Amino acid sequence: MPFSGFTEKDFEVFELPDFGTRMPALKAWITPKLKDLGEDLAPRLSEEYGTTLYPHVAQHLRRSVNAPVATWVAFAKEKRAYKPYVHLRAAITGEEIRLLVFVEDYADEKETFAKNLLGLAGPLSSYLNKRPEIRAYTICNSVGEPLKGEALDRKSLRAFGDRMRKVKGQHAVFGIAWNRTHPVVASGPQLEEALLAAARELRPLYLLGGNKAEAAALLG
Repeated sequence: MPFSGFTEKDFEVFELPDFGTRMPALKAWITPKLKDLGEDLAPRLSEEYGTTLYPHVAQHLRRSVNAPVATWVAFAKEKRAYKPYVHLRAAITGEEIRLLVFVEDYADEKETFAKNLLGLAGPLSSYLNKRPEIRAYTICNSVGEPLKGEALDRKSLRAFGDRMRKVKGQHAVFGIAWNRTHPVVASGPQLEEALLAAARELRPLYLLGGNKAEAAALLG
């Protein structure tokens, strides 16, 4: 089915207090929509990125106690798995929709991502400074808020890249978000266009996982 967007009822699923009530509601209300979104968006993202990206809807199979605070459809270059690679996630939380470039702390491409982040920190900072809508969810200010693109200077990016290389449990998340009340969220076609536009803006970050030369070219 064509993706229909997200309603207030979808966001209210995250208000359910425990695993036993929230998980069945996620599977009933949100997982089918993420499947539709993945099927719609994967071909367009593949064309945009110049490589085949496969959709993977989160199953949360390892969870049995703590209810998920977010769920997502991921897009990755491998059909069988996404977490070993730098990948995109179209995620829903109780407050917003996010398109993320995500690097797990145990990802095979983590070291490459960190190395390229260090090497391209200067041009990446200039790129991000012009795009305040991009947030670094794993680089925060003194009160724990994700830094926006305009605040991500060369020094902070290099420090984070160094931390990724040294700290085994450090993952990386950069993205663009829309509040649950934003008009595009409830419209399938409009949200898909917004997600695709965000993917274009985030592409240099995605490429840090492998193609440094292409990332550098996009950064100018």
